[in-house]
Amino acid sequence: MTRPGPPPTITSEQRAELEAWEDRALSPEEFEARVRAPWTDAERADFDNLVRWFNRRYPSPVERLAATRHLMAQIRKS
Repeated sequence: MTRPGPPPTITSEQRAELEAWEDRALSPEEFEARVRAPWTDAERADFDNLVRWFNRRYPSPVERLAATRHLMAQIRKS
């Protein structure tokens, strides 16, 4: 999926504000509301594209499992 135009330009203050907002802990009610919210068309298209890419990149179940195990090992090391 291609995105229209260049990404927006933001100031360092705006970036810090966004990062603080993204990194904050959600209350149980906020978390539940976000989990239950329906996906937008763009979110669904992005997800579908990722699944298609993953299935092309790792065509067999054995390859998919190996890729997942490799990624988890990398995450545990960091």
